[in-house]
Amino acid sequence: MSERLLETFREKAEQATRVPAFELIEAAGRARRRRRHVAGGAMAALVLATTGILLVTNEPSAPPQPAEKTDDTSLVTPYPGNQGRALDEGTYEFELTDPALPDVRFTLPTGWNSWIGPNLFEGFRDEAGAGDPEWYLGLLILDVQSIAQRGCSMTDLTGKDPATVVKAFTEADRLRVTSGPERTVRFGRPTTHLRLEEQGPSGECLNTVLMFGTESSGITYFGRGTTFDVLVVDLDDRPLVMLATWTRGTPPAEVDALLGVVDSIELVPPDRS
Repeated sequence: MSERLLETFREKAEQATRVPAFELIEAAGRARRRRRHVAGGAMAALVLATTGILLVTNEPSAPPQPAEKTDDTSLVTPYPGNQGRALDEGTYEFELTDPALPDVRFTLPTGWNSWIGPNLFEGFRDEAGAGDPEWYLGLLILDVQSIAQRGCSMTDLTGKDPATVVKAFTEADRLRVTSGPERTVRFGRPTTHLRLEEQGPSGECLNTVLMFGTESSGITYFGRGTTFDVLVVDLDDRPLVMLATWTRGTPPAEVDALLGVVDSIELVPPDRS
């Protein structure tokens, strides 16, 4: 990634939370480099901070305890959220803000990063860190509230049905549909699958935010050539979006691993008692 492109990402942070958050990546890399020089192998505190709507300024808390809910094949761990730390291999459960929506259970390979959703980028598994990563991939689980549309507008999707959300994706600004929409069944529910590719900015709109969801602040664009693999799940006319994303240049094996994570998803009725 060129210095000019990295600077562009930094400028976007002034308007919304970025995914990926490269300041956090660089901070994590510096922390990992420092840990190599600490005698006894003690874990150094990783202090992460980012600008924009969402602020993360906490040191990582203790590893989350296993959830009381288990199944016959795995121990389930609550997803720790945007802590910016390495995740162990295993099954995690993501709890959405709206208690009416199901929990989302998925299984991760070893060495992924804990962010708004699980993600991975070049150099994260390297103790030397990644000051200027060339690729990024991640999974977002979203109760989508709005999506950028052509003509410099945001469409309000609050309370809308799955078909309306799918239509908004097909008309999203700077995204070109490359596959679908296709009706299918995923996770035991009717689902619409489509794939989009990010195009360059037209120069017409200054907006850098692609969408907003209740689980995060603004999700910005990633860069030309980025793939968005979208599943809009129909929960009795209530849409839930699973968004697998990878930038141009992401190794195919890493993309396959991401799609494997999506395939592992289970929807679990919420237990808020």
